[in-house]
Amino acid sequence: MFSEGGLDVLTRFARLASEAGTGNAILPLLAEALVKHVGADAVAIVEIQEDGNKLVPSPHLPKGVTAATTIDPNAIGEELDHQWLAACEESYARVKSHPLVSGGGLFGWVTMFFRGERAPSLDTLADGLIDLAAVTLGSATKLQQLARSHAELRASQEALARSEKLRALGQMAAGVSHDLKNILNPLSLQLQLVERSVDKNRLPDAKETLGEMKQVLARGVQTIERLRDYSRQSPESRAEEIDLNRLAHEAGEIAKPRMAARGGRACRLVEEFGMPPVVRGRPADVVSAVVNLIVNAIEAMNGGTITLRTGVADDGAWIQVSDDGPGMPPEVERRIFEPFFTTKGTEGTGLGLAMVYACMQRHGGTVNVETAEGKGTTFTLSFPKSLAASAAQA
Repeated sequence: MFSEGGLDVLTRFARLASEAGTGNAILPLLAEALVKHVGADAVAIVEIQEDGNKLVPSPHLPKGVTAATTIDPNAIGEELDHQWLAACEESYARVKSHPLVSGGGLFGWVTMFFRGERAPSLDTLADGLIDLAAVTLGSATKLQQLARSHAELRASQEALARSEKLRALGQMAAGVSHDLKNILNPLSLQLQLVERSVDKNRLPDAKETLGEMKQVLARGVQTIERLRDYSRQSPESRAEEIDLNRLAHEAGEIAKPRMAARGGRACRLVEEFGMPPVVRGRPADVVSAVVNLIVNAIEAMNGGTITLRTGVADDGAWIQVSDDGPGMPPEVERRIFEPFFTTKGTEGTGLGLAMVYACMQRHGGTVNVETAEGKGTTFTLSFPKSLAASAAQA
């Protein structure tokens, strides 16, 4: 049992040790407390550090013991006491060593030197002081490990953030490339139409085709602008009022040459437009999304009908692309919006529907799919009521 004075010493030492925080500050306090309150004539403390064992500097070291004093780090018990006595330049009647152990960790050892006898009751106080110092050292070590782990975690997070930005930029670039391919592919066929019209002196037909080509190129430039905006970390371009009927028709015109270029039975494109309200958005994004859906339908079918629909619902406006093709099994339907998931082998990038999904996310809308094997597929792009309402009010 501790005396009232011993408890007071332990309490004050615990407060001082907790404020010290590190071994360099705690252990000199321990040496001073052992001399002042336990009656040790000298104290030598060795701390185990990552780079080896270090003798703690203190004014209470026995005479002759310095930082250059060599003690076998594997010595324990009486063997350690004899080594300390041999290193001292004066004689001591008694030497007592005590390990600094806490939580299964060894942080060093404390050796007390006595010239004469002392009260055995002070042994308990000495043990308490040394154990408190060991516990504080253990806590300080855990805090240091936590700080290192936190620094490593932050470094890992920063590296992950950088790699994520690069991955996102790569995905963005691949998506833009995919959209450009869908938009610009018809140009070669339109050029052929222009050549034929010029050869046959049908200038009005050539001018009409040239107008369509200009529109396709404009959409291509807007698609490239998306990548430039992203690379500069600039805010997205301002939304504008868009007519879903006009954009759906434009997307169909862009995709029509793809139908003619595909072997096998030709697809038929049907427009069933309602009266959707004007919404606010980015026209190039919406056109690219609808072209992606039409091209997917063309590639999924060997002839058949693709129907473009627009309409208004209680929750806003919508565009729908429906085909009477083979449909999709459930395991494919579940993954169609995953980036890089494709059923086309090396011919597909797996980014078309992912870009459609991203487009609707940017517009605050949704994309839904209804499909079944042998029953075709219908994609619905729904624009929220708030977009339509704000445009109508404007």
